[in-house]
Amino acid sequence: MTEQKIYYRKVRDLGGIFTAAFGFIKQNFKPFYGSLLFLAGPFIIVGSAISAYMMGSSMTFTRLVRNFDSFYGNLLISYFFSMMFIFIGVTVYNVILNKNLIENEKLQNHESLTINHSITGFFSDFWRILGNTLLLVVVSILALLFIGLIFAGLFALTGGNAKSGGFVILMVLLVILIFVALLLFGPILSFVPMASLFVCQRDRIGIFAAIKKVFYYLKGNFWMTWVVSLVGIVSYMVMGFIVQIPVLIITLATTFSRAKSTIAYGQADDTTPLLLVAVIIISNLLSYGVMSVYYLMTVYQYTNLEEKKEGSAIIEKINQIQ
Repeated sequence: MTEQKIYYRKVRDLGGIFTAAFGFIKQNFKPFYGSLLFLAGPFIIVGSAISAYMMGSSMTFTRLVRNFDSFYGNLLISYFFSMMFIFIGVTVYNVILNKNLIENEKLQNHESLTINHSITGFFSDFWRILGNTLLLVVVSILALLFIGLIFAGLFALTGGNAKSGGFVILMVLLVILIFVALLLFGPILSFVPMASLFVCQRDRIGIFAAIKKVFYYLKGNFWMTWVVSLVGIVSYMVMGFIVQIPVLIITLATTFSRAKSTIAYGQADDTTPLLLVAVIIISNLLSYGVMSVYYLMTVYQYTNLEEKKEGSAIIEKINQIQ
């Protein structure tokens, strides 16, 4: 008996969304992860390798003592290129992940998803998502700067004295406010951009139109979405921590080895171990692999909200019967 293909146009509860995310991966494991690794993998690998070099360099102060300016100059350049490659890699990752879901929706139950489905029309989608992601990042940075200015203004109202009673009270209230805000709005603030980029690619519209559409379907479903997003975040954090354990072990071993070398010989090895680079690359690839579960849960929750209001799948079935 053929297993029922998982489509996103379906009303689901929390359990159904969680099951659908893992079910989609199970049904399309090779083309799904194959396309992510083939197209997004090279950028993530290069970015991770540069990041590993930076981590290895920052484990010792020998270079810093020898040449302060050169050390931090190289570190900043490495950081820039690392972020650039990872940003491109994450953009490709989003495009391919969306593409798999969108193309799978067009297939019949007996048809299988292939890597070719991800490649077809890739560059058109890539440039769309890249431009809209950059726009979203710029707007987000401006919003954070505006919030920072507000807090700076509040700090100025206390007289700018860090030892004053007003400043201490303000800091306590600020910490409480940030904690409550992150708890209440963090899962939603994570959900909205991911869902919006999916809508942006699927419906071929701008990011702000996509965000407006997401909020339209989110209205009246805040807490259900909050729960789904929180479960997805916690699931990713647990799986992400597990795949990052080897990096922690190798980093501690490398740091201990350098400290021991410094004590014994008065000088630590400045080179970045190849094992550390390899482990960081593999762990980062696995991290993006497990993050796909959260991404799929986000998309299935959005399409769940969409289907609740529109009922497009039911209407289509009725039209087919008629």
